[in-house]
Amino acid sequence: MTVRPCRVWTEGIAPGIEQVARDHRHLAGSVAADEARLRFHRYEPTASLGRHEAVCHGVRIAYCDQAGIPVVRRLTGGGALYLAPGQCCLSLTLPRRWLGEGDTLTALMARLNRALVRALADLGIPAHTTFPNDLEVSGRKLGAGFLAIEAEAILYQAVILETLDTEVLLKVLRAPREKLSAQGILSARNRFITLGELPVTDPDMEALKAAAARSLLGELALTAIEGVPDLVQEQAQGSWPPPSVDPALDEDWSATADESWQAFLPTPGGILQLRLVPDDTGRMIRAAQFSGAVHVAPPDLFLSLAETLAGAPMAAAEVRMIRRLRAEDVQLPGFGPDELCRLLRLALGRRAEQGLGLSAGQANRLMVHRPGGVEEVKDILGRASVLLVPYCAKPAWCDWRHEDACPECGGCDVGEAYRLARERGMKVVTITRYEHLCQVLERMQAEGESAYVGMCCRDFYQKRIHAFRAAGIPAVLMDITGANCYDLNQEEAAYAGEFTAEAALDMGLVEKVMVWVPKKPAD
Repeated sequence: MTVRPCRVWTEGIAPGIEQVARDHRHLAGSVAADEARLRFHRYEPTASLGRHEAVCHGVRIAYCDQAGIPVVRRLTGGGALYLAPGQCCLSLTLPRRWLGEGDTLTALMARLNRALVRALADLGIPAHTTFPNDLEVSGRKLGAGFLAIEAEAILYQAVILETLDTEVLLKVLRAPREKLSAQGILSARNRFITLGELPVTDPDMEALKAAAARSLLGELALTAIEGVPDLVQEQAQGSWPPPSVDPALDEDWSATADESWQAFLPTPGGILQLRLVPDDTGRMIRAAQFSGAVHVAPPDLFLSLAETLAGAPMAAAEVRMIRRLRAEDVQLPGFGPDELCRLLRLALGRRAEQGLGLSAGQANRLMVHRPGGVEEVKDILGRASVLLVPYCAKPAWCDWRHEDACPECGGCDVGEAYRLARERGMKVVTITRYEHLCQVLERMQAEGESAYVGMCCRDFYQKRIHAFRAAGIPAVLMDITGANCYDLNQEEAAYAGEFTAEAALDMGLVEKVMVWVPKKPAD
């Protein structure tokens, strides 16, 4: 029987950039030494971006700069993390040739996450895995696992929350996704749980690490060996080649919103993002960038797809991308080629939206909800019979702020939106809280409304897309500006209808969109 050795050791706290560098070195070292390596470690306060995630989508870079929290990019996929000494982290590297035929990205990540769950169970912690990569207790996130399959080596990383400063986390991360549980909405603040909150008396971290090592090594049939690798010698021999990462992931995509076509698509595997830069004719793609809080294999797939689209005629872009996806064995946990094609069509659709008289920047502020996947914006607007307005766009002083009505006093833009809708014979509803939105959409579905227009912030749509999908009604939604409950960490108050700050409607965009809603005869 072939012995597959694995070195296991614990390191102390180190800066995020150093921890990432060590992961690079251990990937190369595992291949060179023909051994696996499992190290436990902790980070100084760090924002850790997923391999394929744009900085502007993952973290609040201004806060990180102000607070002195460095931002690093790890080798594994998934979404952004806030790492600090209160989290127990592990990195497991091993040669790729040790993998079996069934060890796909999805399958291997699930195997290793289940191994950690078994280790937690040994300590009396009733954890379970949830797709794509979380470790949960009673529906709350205790940790997560992440995976990268490189050309010659595998890297599995995991984080277990021993303690957590939720206030800092919510300031660092752009928009931690909440969870819809059987009890209702678990806000980002209540989404997490730590070992210190569990009914386990003084969880022993040494026992936890021993259980994790035992379970992971047992899952992969590895044999523990003693001794820490000589990192000084390995560093002198050369480190793992840097990963192929699109430099556009470090850019602020909002800065190019007026010169590019941008789209996003929430999927079970994470949110996908795409930016296309058209040429001067608007018929060719000059450049493309994919981003996502997702896992993909091969790890340079997004960069490869971007290179495939660069220089492509708009009409041929989807065919070229499909051919590229078919040319190699791609693995896309939680989404697939169909979702990538839909994302591309959403971005290409900005051209038609500009045909409505919108600028590129205004078109990028539209969120076109297409249950059938093919509805044209102009057709949706032509059938729209309802306008949904968020209460947070009404002034804080307004007596009607939390009422499903508006006196149209002229004191704010909401009254103007009401007027534009009523001129067209549309029903108008002020959404006063999240549950109200669900009720309104359900009623609209029952009454056979064929389409609607609405306003909400992009973060809300991304997080609550299941409510819009459940209604199954085509919609053109416009991103609002001003105060955002997610940026202000007041999402719980906003969902309850108690958000006190003021958002704002982009009336220039509203007016251009509403022009395409035909006036209907009065009943």
